[in-house]
Amino acid sequence: MILHALFLSSATAAPLSLDPASPPIRVGEQDGRSVYRFGPQAVWATEPAVIVRSELQPSPEARWLGGPFWRLPSGDPVGEALRWRAAGVLAFPDVVIPRERRDFDDPSYGGQWYLQELEMEALYTVSLGAPGVRVAVIDSGIDIHHPDLEAAVDDPYDAWSDDSDPSPDPGAFCTDGSDAICDEHGTAVSGIVLARADNGAGIVGMCPGCTLIPIKLLGDGPGRGISADVAAFEHAIAADAAVINNSWGFTEPTPVPDLLAEVIHRAATEPRGGLGALVVFAAGNDDRALDDGELTGLPDVLCVSATDSYGRPTNYTNYGGSVGLAAPSATVTIAPGGAVITTFGGTSAAAPVASGLAGWALSLDPDLSAEALHALLIDTAVPSPLVVPDASGHDDYYGYGLLSATGMLDALTADNAGGDKDLEEPAACACAATAPGPQQAAQAVIVALTGLLAMRRRTLRR
Repeated sequence: MILHALFLSSATAAPLSLDPASPPIRVGEQDGRSVYRFGPQAVWATEPAVIVRSELQPSPEARWLGGPFWRLPSGDPVGEALRWRAAGVLAFPDVVIPRERRDFDDPSYGGQWYLQELEMEALYTVSLGAPGVRVAVIDSGIDIHHPDLEAAVDDPYDAWSDDSDPSPDPGAFCTDGSDAICDEHGTAVSGIVLARADNGAGIVGMCPGCTLIPIKLLGDGPGRGISADVAAFEHAIAADAAVINNSWGFTEPTPVPDLLAEVIHRAATEPRGGLGALVVFAAGNDDRALDDGELTGLPDVLCVSATDSYGRPTNYTNYGGSVGLAAPSATVTIAPGGAVITTFGGTSAAAPVASGLAGWALSLDPDLSAEALHALLIDTAVPSPLVVPDASGHDDYYGYGLLSATGMLDALTADNAGGDKDLEEPAACACAATAPGPQQAAQAVIVALTGLLAMRRRTLRR
């Protein structure tokens, strides 16, 4: 939609507007179209049309753009826009703003197929995320000195050892008995969420401008009691997390202890002055139905299943009524020591895709509550064409649909521009305008459980 870029300025930037006292100046033609100067620097070619904000179709020739916006053909778009404004109606010429691809100097960015499937470039053009959005990753060891993470880290914690260093332990999860760093899982998950952009290293995260609260919960050897789980979530609460990613689960299907359910509810409702944190859990990789009483079935939890690069459920993802949505399993990410890996996966790699998009959404609208953000992710998900959902729109493998980054972008920018969040034709419109087609299916997210972590717990990587 050509109009879109007009509403993508930052909150502090003054919006581009038409001033009747100093209208745009026509300075020539380019490619058969008139060229106007808006202010001292911007020079754009206009198409022969004007955009009008109206609850009713302003003329039979007007094409509906969604919400209250219409596109009218016009031989004098600047003059006509000024006439509409003089009548008290918001209008703007359908200017063509030159666009370019947003490329980063991160060497593995081009291989991140899941970003391409989700069309994240369109979102990065708007925002790379805000450091005020704090994402907690509760996982195994996290390399807080990785060049793609170090600048993002704040308030680290190790619930496994009860100290402030969540780094991977030498020798942990090494099958050869060495003292190498073999624990990659927590670092890989963190990278998918918010690896820095344009830093000449590694990859680009879903929300590269967000802040990371790294929390180590999983270690090698005998497991810790649920006191470690409680401490991990309590640290996320105290650190004012906005999103909490959990790419782990219990080894066997286990009902949630009520005390753990209580601390998760606190996490979902208390941070950010009562707006709460979105709590995301990976569905798991056992190719089994999830029980309603498991962690993934808690009402405060967004459960994410996994899809492959074709948008199909992976052959290992768990499924069931508690699945909220599906996301692509992000196979390309980072590993400790500055490395990049291309063999990550599972639902452990899908959950952080959803968590990262949630953080990006809060960067645009920080006043969203955790409950509203949860609903927005579900509402903007795209139904898979491969299944027929039930009467409520739910499928056991896809939940309420495939994660849609562009659907989230459209919802937030339409809302910020004063339009409707959905693309239903205005009720007062008496015309037969054609609504835009549905978004293309975004790839689903799956969290990979390593199966190498604690005896009591495991991470979910294949």
